[in-house]
Amino acid sequence: MKNITVPDYYPKFNCIGPQCEDTCCSGWWNVSIDYDTFQKYQINTQPELAPLFKLAVSKNTLPSADNKNNYGLMKMKPDGGCHFLQEDKLCSIHKFMGAPALSDTCRLYPRYLNQFGSQREHSLGISCPEAARLILLNPAPMQFGLIEAEPSIDDKPFTSYRFPQLNDGDPQQIAVLDDFRAVIIAILQFREISLGARVMLLGFLLESVDKIISDEKFSNASELMPILESFVGMLADPSLIEAQFEQIEPSIPRKLEIVAQLISQSLGKASNRFKECLQAAFEGLDADKSAAGNNDMLHKYAENYAAFYRPFFQNKEYIFENYLVNQIFTRLFPFTRGSYLNLYRELVGNLSVIQVLLVGIAAKNKGLNETMVIQLFQTFARNSNHNSGHLENLIMSLHSDLQDSFVHVMWMLKDTKP
Repeated sequence: MKNITVPDYYPKFNCIGPQCEDTCCSGWWNVSIDYDTFQKYQINTQPELAPLFKLAVSKNTLPSADNKNNYGLMKMKPDGGCHFLQEDKLCSIHKFMGAPALSDTCRLYPRYLNQFGSQREHSLGISCPEAARLILLNPAPMQFGLIEAEPSIDDKPFTSYRFPQLNDGDPQQIAVLDDFRAVIIAILQFREISLGARVMLLGFLLESVDKIISDEKFSNASELMPILESFVGMLADPSLIEAQFEQIEPSIPRKLEIVAQLISQSLGKASNRFKECLQAAFEGLDADKSAAGNNDMLHKYAENYAAFYRPFFQNKEYIFENYLVNQIFTRLFPFTRGSYLNLYRELVGNLSVIQVLLVGIAAKNKGLNETMVIQLFQTFARNSNHNSGHLENLIMSLHSDLQDSFVHVMWMLKDTKP
């Protein structure tokens, strides 16, 4: 079995179990159960478990169900907790049947298992608090390396990239696509320019590549090489990139209105930890006034940004950088789903929403610390990754009334430079 490509944080991760402040065994997850595990649960006669299996485990009747990966579903309690979560915050299935009895979903979380060409990749999602700390708080640029395959993990279901215009089995074309990903990460880690300028440059790269691959004559990934080389060349002149970024016009009232709408849409379904963040941000932003574009509120936002948000992030921009790079790697960005424009909208939208929420939290608490920041990133990820309406609402909010293009998403990046 081949070695696995992983980010440098991956080998350091260990589940902290009952010490976790936001256990993955609660929160109204949609926990799918693979076919083999479902069958084990159906025939189980363990006195402590058998009644719970009958209560909580059922056949998956959703149209997306299959006979291998999500054959069954785990029903949660009304409070969002798992029926098998004990008072000591440990799993009773694990206790009585051992780790091999856990479903693939429970065994693998918070891991992402991907495949790019012939290369397998493992990473972690920040919806887990311990993973979030490892991923976000490292001041050094994220690096990638190889580890030995883990048979108990690597034989589980994985996500593969999609590029229907090309021959997926051609190693030379896959190598170019891998170079594309490498250029994306190099741009996001280019610390000679501000974070906003980096994400702007990423948008221009995606737009340029999108034009090439959308041409009906496009047939070989090698056609992307001149574009990739030209964008790498742009990094030789950081001041020019930053000057271009300064030309983008911000719209703080619209940004605050979008965030206020997302707060109101999320509050009813939020976990207690996420609700704490939203409530603090709501109060700190005076979000009930944002729709009106109140001048006093905008002035207060600018003051809070300068007084409470910027001092913390002035030397910690790497937190956002690590967030973005991890999103690129874990989600096989931009190859797995959707148009490049919508993927860019999602990335920029989530980044900007997180930043505005942090301004509000900073205002409410008269400053920020790492605990607050990790809680917001982690609970936001948990909400957005598992709330089917989040992405739809976000993308609809970011559609331009006049034009639909990458540049008309970039206004969200302004006034976010820590």
